Amino acid sequence: MISSLIGMFYTIAIGFSIGGLMISKRMMPTRLQVFLVTLFFAFAVYIGIVVGRLFEKVIALQFIEILVGLVVLATIVLAFINFHPMMGYFHQQSRVIWGVLFLLFFLFGIEWNIREASIWLHFVSIGFFYFAILIGQLIQYEVLQKIWRVEYTSFLPLVYLALLAIFKIF
Repeated sequence: MISSLIGMFYTIAIGFSIGGLMISKRMMPTRLQVFLVTLFFAFAVYIGIVVGRLFEKVIALQFIEILVGLVVLATIVLAFINFHPMMGYFHQQSRVIWGVLFLLFFLFGIEWNIREASIWLHFVSIGFFYFAILIGQLIQYEVLQKIWRVEYTSFLPLVYLALLAIFKIF
């Protein structure tokens, strides 16, 4: 039970951060874009669960958690490097970020398998991830509308990811 709650917490936190990152252009993404990101999450986590079944006896939970924290840190660095003030974080030259996000979601699947979470957690987490993206977008949009003159507000979702990385590593 606790493992499922931990998995849902990290799913919601990542969804919240990705939703904020999608808003950096000061435009709301379409529902299709949110759906495709959610589908990307579902696919990568499912592949991680399947592969995790092969290695569940070999890999320790602490190792996967530290690896997830390091991948989150890599995501922060790559997002910061690839940020464009007009195009945001996700643009045509940001293919590397999608690769790192795939690796992050893949490792989530392996972690859930090691924690012996049920496959129903995966199905429930897809819905929570979708709504976390929407809430993250709404909050980031409101923040950008209120303090639009501060140029560093676009980096606020990276702070959420940094907190998540700290929780995972330590």
